[in-house]
Amino acid sequence: MTPDIHYDASDFQRVADLFGRLPRDMQVIAFRRAAGRTRSVTERHYARFASRHIDVAQKHIKARMRSALDAEGVTLTVKSANIPLNELGASQRGYGVHVRGRGRYEGAFIPKTGAAAAAGLVLKRIGADRLPTNMLFGPNPANAVARTPKVYEDLLSEIARGEFTSVILQQIAFLLSRRG
Repeated sequence: MTPDIHYDASDFQRVADLFGRLPRDMQVIAFRRAAGRTRSVTERHYARFASRHIDVAQKHIKARMRSALDAEGVTLTVKSANIPLNELGASQRGYGVHVRGRGRYEGAFIPKTGAAAAAGLVLKRIGADRLPTNMLFGPNPANAVARTPKVYEDLLSEIARGEFTSVILQQIAFLLSRRG
């Protein structure tokens, strides 16, 4: 699933001409800086968009995201892992557990002793007996992308294209001005 990116030929030609005038070592510097900046801006925009989409803080999205720069471009990967309710600020109440922004989970509990208590897990009993229990989770940031991939692809490719072009032009101007 690769986003379809279209460039205006005149802009591309202008950037290519300017880029071609730089010595090889400056081209490498300009490209690395532009790619790194594009990567960080794309991560920030994705985290902002996904956090609004699934209604959780951006820090939870960023913790489940990684990006890499390789020969084919910038790759953004979101881990397919649900966010545990304890990370969303679950609190024990008389009826069960309450998570701000998510509502109430009746019959759920936060253990007071043991390994599960140390981890702050939110559990719910499966049957009438004391055991077994299931751990409860909140939303999955990767699932939001899987449900609406076109929306995310369009958003991120537009941001990446615009950011890369502007940063590469800025770096070319900066490096040429320093060259003297």
